Amino acid sequence: MGFRQTKSEAHLELKEWLDWIDRHRPELKAIGLPAEVFQDGTCWNDFLENGHLHWHESSGFEFGELTCGQLSALHRFLEREYGADEAGPKLLGWIRVRLGVDEFRINAGSKT
Repeated sequence: MGFRQTKSEAHLELKEWLDWIDRHRPELKAIGLPAEVFQDGTCWNDFLENGHLHWHESSGFEFGELTCGQLSALHRFLEREYGADEAGPKLLGWIRVRLGVDEFRINAGSKT
């Protein structure tokens, strides 16, 4: 009888990332994001947290370089992937402010 070791958590996380990025790479490219922001899961998370690659080498790209149309497409993508609530990535909140779509949520949330 052979011994079979379970896959490590890191291996499973890598597989999940590879599956996710394989499904979404064409859309992220179509939005206009450079490949450096989604080259791996840590870069993607850095981009979601900071709006640019703060902790990784980069060309200097930051989300503010996107056109209004690209920002709108990224907004839709992030809301679909991470939800529309306040617990989403910081980048989603910054995009909402830049596009002016946060005012309704702020006003709606303040009514009690």
